[in-house]
Amino acid sequence: MRVRATLFPIALLSLAASSLTVAACAGDSELEDVKAERDALAAELAAVESRYEMSRANQEMIAEIIAEPEAFGDRNEALDKMTALATPEAVMDDTAFGPVPIRSAWDNTVFGTDSTIKTWVTWLADDGSSGGSLWTWTGTASNGEPFELIGINLDDYDENGLVTYSLVDWPYPAETVKAAVATGGPD
Repeated sequence: MRVRATLFPIALLSLAASSLTVAACAGDSELEDVKAERDALAAELAAVESRYEMSRANQEMIAEIIAEPEAFGDRNEALDKMTALATPEAVMDDTAFGPVPIRSAWDNTVFGTDSTIKTWVTWLADDGSSGGSLWTWTGTASNGEPFELIGINLDDYDENGLVTYSLVDWPYPAETVKAAVATGGPD
């Protein structure tokens, strides 16, 4: 009887030790899962921060080149610098003039008329995936008359901060925008 009484506590201790080992292993597995999740979230946050910083830098550089293109070389040099800040297939979709490859759009806007663009405000999503600006496009129309148009652009950025798509919109009908660039205005 004494043997059984001695074996029973030993068996209980052994069973408890086994349970603790299994629990510790399960705990280690859960801990590893939590650590992996933490590391994945940290990597995701770092990627978002990196995208934001690259998108912001590219947005600012585009605004600088548009504001003073001659400071960045001749026409082609300035366009090359701007185009390097967009993906090769990027399109500018202008609600008045339609969609065109982004290099052509910047060429027409910045160099197609005697004009300047004053950016008033820019914004960028927290994750750097989209942004935009409010600006005034002022210049001389084809017939020599002055024009001044307010517009906005909304841009999409890839994971490297490059423009993939740009929407340009106006608070005027498309015909008014086209007429202003051709004959001055809007009136």
